[in-house]
Amino acid sequence: MLALRSSLRAGTVCSPMTGRYSLPHNFARTRGSPWVTRSNGFHSIISASNPIPNKSIQDLLVLSKTLQGNTGIINSTAPRKQTTAADFLTLMSQMILVGSTAFLLFCAASPHTVSDKLEEYKEQTKIRRHARMLEFMTSDRTYVNGDLGVSEESSDGSSLMFQGQIYHPEIAKDIQGVLFKGPILRYGILTGPAGSGKSKLIRTLVKDEPHYAVLSMGLISGVKSLVDALSEEVGYDFDDWTERMLQGYLFNGNTVTFPTQLDKLAFLLDEIEEASWKLKFDSKSNNSMKRPIIVLDDIDRLDLTQHDMQLAVRMLFNSASKWAREDTALVVFAMGSSALLSETGEIAKLIRPEVLDIAKVYNVSYLQQSEADRFLRDRMGEQLAADRMIVQNVVGTRVFDLMAVCEEVVKTGDSTDAVLTRQLDQAAEHVYKGFSEMEYKFGEAKTRAVVRWLDSMAKSAVSGAPMSLHCFEDARRRGYGDAMKLLLQHDIIGAEGMFSSDLYRNAYRRYRNMALA
Repeated sequence: MLALRSSLRAGTVCSPMTGRYSLPHNFARTRGSPWVTRSNGFHSIISASNPIPNKSIQDLLVLSKTLQGNTGIINSTAPRKQTTAADFLTLMSQMILVGSTAFLLFCAASPHTVSDKLEEYKEQTKIRRHARMLEFMTSDRTYVNGDLGVSEESSDGSSLMFQGQIYHPEIAKDIQGVLFKGPILRYGILTGPAGSGKSKLIRTLVKDEPHYAVLSMGLISGVKSLVDALSEEVGYDFDDWTERMLQGYLFNGNTVTFPTQLDKLAFLLDEIEEASWKLKFDSKSNNSMKRPIIVLDDIDRLDLTQHDMQLAVRMLFNSASKWAREDTALVVFAMGSSALLSETGEIAKLIRPEVLDIAKVYNVSYLQQSEADRFLRDRMGEQLAADRMIVQNVVGTRVFDLMAVCEEVVKTGDSTDAVLTRQLDQAAEHVYKGFSEMEYKFGEAKTRAVVRWLDSMAKSAVSGAPMSLHCFEDARRRGYGDAMKLLLQHDIIGAEGMFSSDLYRNAYRRYRNMALA
């Protein structure tokens, strides 16, 4: 490089092939372009007549790059580079940044306008959510009453289904004429022994109402499953992540979360109440006096030993009481007849008396003789009246027991006497095992005392016993409580302390060598 600079100062260039110095073409003297060279290097090279004095310096720089082997010349004819995904993402991020900045500036300039728009969006979201809930409770759900696949052209055995029949007409009339008719002033409670038909009755009645939801508590294991099942039945979707996310970030600063499942249940009950308000104050509704009906079936089957479940049940009853007093919605609970007894009833011990006093209680007992006869005719056909009477005398008039007899007669084709003999033999064997276990656990003396007490109960039919009679508490006072609990586990007696059905009462009479009554 020092040699190059020396050669440039001298006005010559050394050829790498010959080793000789020669004058570059750019420095050749041309006509009209005389050069004046001074002794102070190429900074002193000045063109005598060139109007651009720095032209010679530019030529020297080009020559220097050429001699150093620099070939990075841009080719203008090269193909244009294609846009990649990274370029697209960069563009999008820039647009988002610009848009966010513009939105923030707009919010700073017009905060009231932005606040009004957000409130409007929040209100529209709430209205849409409640409308979806009411629409779902209006939809036809055939699984509610269990008569799936039943048609007028029914096949053999389909006559066993209820198909909308009602066998407690007086109670049904009162429920439809008082409880279901607005304005709502009380919530409802249906009590009765297991198998009396209270669940089938209320499910059949709500099918004719415009808005309803039915939830069975038989498979509820905790508060979480209770919330999930109830939200599904009323059409509320906790998993609508778009709505939850937008609402959370726009109005709360984070996503909507619930510290406990009880908080989630409280939120759901509040949503049901607001949806009911929408229906109540909707001027366009044709059912201005109709309220949503929510049936909570078998609520006494919940595990009330859990503290959170106890609080959840209290919340349900408190909500039912509040909605009834405000004519907002109607809640109907279905439970066993022992659940409301003052001393041993789980619901009675859990719910405040002033809350229970608002409820209208219906005792759904065994069928009347005329209704039991109609029940048998609807499922077994026009059998002899004597055969239908024998069925009632042996198994009683409980819906579940009558259905069991009808099922075997229709499906097996056996005679009524053969079916009744088979069922009575099975029940008698069950009774024998239960009392044998009692004698083994509590001794012969206590077993004899319990048997003597049950002999007096076996004289009268279970179907005709008053619902207010609670023999279980009487047995507990006599010291037979533990023995009666054993019989309750074997389904020989019911939760009220009486025989679970006339079938087991007659089986006990056979066990004691008494004549069937």
